[in-house]
Amino acid sequence: MEAVAPRSRRTRAYVAAGTAVVLLAAGGVGAAWALDAADRTAATRYWSAEGVSPRGPEMPAAVPQDGLAARLLPVPGSHRPGPDLGKDGNDFFVSGDNTVQGFKDARKGLSDSQRKKRDEALAELKLKGRAGRSYTEGTGRSVVEIRLMQADPKFLGKTSEVFKKLMDAVSEGRETPKVDGYPDAKCAVVTLGDEERKGRIDSMECVALQGDVLVSFRAYGPQPFSSGDAVKFFQQQLNHLKSPGESA
Repeated sequence: MEAVAPRSRRTRAYVAAGTAVVLLAAGGVGAAWALDAADRTAATRYWSAEGVSPRGPEMPAAVPQDGLAARLLPVPGSHRPGPDLGKDGNDFFVSGDNTVQGFKDARKGLSDSQRKKRDEALAELKLKGRAGRSYTEGTGRSVVEIRLMQADPKFLGKTSEVFKKLMDAVSEGRETPKVDGYPDAKCAVVTLGDEERKGRIDSMECVALQGDVLVSFRAYGPQPFSSGDAVKFFQQQLNHLKSPGESA
């Protein structure tokens, strides 16, 4: 059974909106990334039924095994491919040019001056591409989503700091999990769903920046949820990004 948590949508909408406001106020450089984040959070769905696994496409499109795609953590033996990450599928790579064109195609009706500012902002990103992959734990109880974006390090640094502040705002005072070996990485755990209803879900969100690659991580599952296992998975991704093959 597929469960959509109303509170999760409110929380994620707040994060996306806040990110857009802060980045736009900083000069518009982060507008494209903020809009992308807002797009993908709007349709977030959470799987909470024990023993029922999310279904991704049976025959996903081939993903290049080099470049940014190769920097995604391979699916471990304890996991299998997870649900789709929006329209991109559960294992994807999109080039910088195609990502920029996607931003442009998704935002119609702009004036000439608005289009000029948008195009200038997109050019400043120096966007090289984005990639993503989802993973389902063997029993189907938990799901992990990892997304990478490769762009101008200065822009990604600003984006990372904004995300960290917003994660603090929605963490509800819960202890923040630490990622061993990566002091600049940031994680937060949020419980989703109404307190009066069963089937509440814990979701852990993390962000880290390594060079010109921003890592966005999400793990979620029904309670009891092991944030420790989720942090280890995130750490494996960061290890793989730093030294491909180390965590394979």
